Amino acid sequence: MVRPTKFEMSQTSSGSSLTLSIAGELDMQTIEVLAARVDQNRKQQFTSLTLDLGELAFMDSSGLKYLIELNDRSQSEAWRLKLIRPRHAAAATVLRVTGADTFLPFEREAGP
Repeated sequence: MVRPTKFEMSQTSSGSSLTLSIAGELDMQTIEVLAARVDQNRKQQFTSLTLDLGELAFMDSSGLKYLIELNDRSQSEAWRLKLIRPRHAAAATVLRVTGADTFLPFEREAGP
């Protein structure tokens, strides 16, 4: 039996900028929901997409793969991708151990 995955997504936009805020788990069960929302909104021709991963509690390799694909896609389609780091250690670990936290376009953290 597969356990249900917690996943919530909210969307805000301002002009041609779109922000998708994700909470819960980004894994092979939920990645298609995020991908469908991004594709649906790409039809609106946004020039900037921010994925707020701050409330992401867990991410597996399929979530990481999608972030890498989005980064590549943003460069080939000439729009800007911005990522906000997950605050939960379980979600941040996959980024840190793979080095993705250094090459994906994460926003700088506010300093003192």
